[in-house]
Amino acid sequence: MAEMKSMFREVLPKQGQLSVEDITTMVLCKPKLLPLKSLTLEKLEKMQQAAQDTIRQQEMAEKEQQQITH
Repeated sequence: MAEMKSMFREVLPKQGQLSVEDITTMVLCKPKLLPLKSLTLEKLEKMQQAAQDTIRQQEMAEKEQQQITH
């Protein structure tokens, strides 16, 4: 195959500094463990669960009252 001419020609400076860029490599860092649920979501779920438990207890108490009165 014939040698292909590049579109750009190489130019080296006659004065000043010549800098060479290093090839960047990937740096692995320590993995960060993230919680599956946020603290706020956990607090909301606890509050909701407590409210549901309170409602259940009230309903059970009402049923017992109705059974006693009948």
